[in-house]
Amino acid sequence: MDTRELIFNIMLLASCAVMTLGVIGILRMPDIYTKLHGSSKAVFLGIVTLCIASSVLATPAMNMRLILIALVTVLTTPISAHAIGRSAWLLHEQMQTPGAVDESHTLTPEAEEPTWRL
Repeated sequence: MDTRELIFNIMLLASCAVMTLGVIGILRMPDIYTKLHGSSKAVFLGIVTLCIASSVLATPAMNMRLILIALVTVLTTPISAHAIGRSAWLLHEQMQTPGAVDESHTLTPEAEEPTWRL
């Protein structure tokens, strides 16, 4: 086994470990907000690490695809996490994490009313 394969294997294991920790976080966290935090970080770090690991052994054409995959992940993960968190907030999901501080009471009454109806 040469150095490139060793780097690939180490980074592949790191990626799997990060994604596994994300799944454990989803199962163990008490509310949607903390579950969302754990899952979005795990997806972001796991996929980017997996793309970097794959680029060690890939051809230049494949590296461009891997860069595109990592870039799309970097751009869409925070946007989707924000959209899910915002919809949970609009549906009045409560934080159940011990010690959590809900600062949404400082918003104006207009901001609390959703512009859409179910």
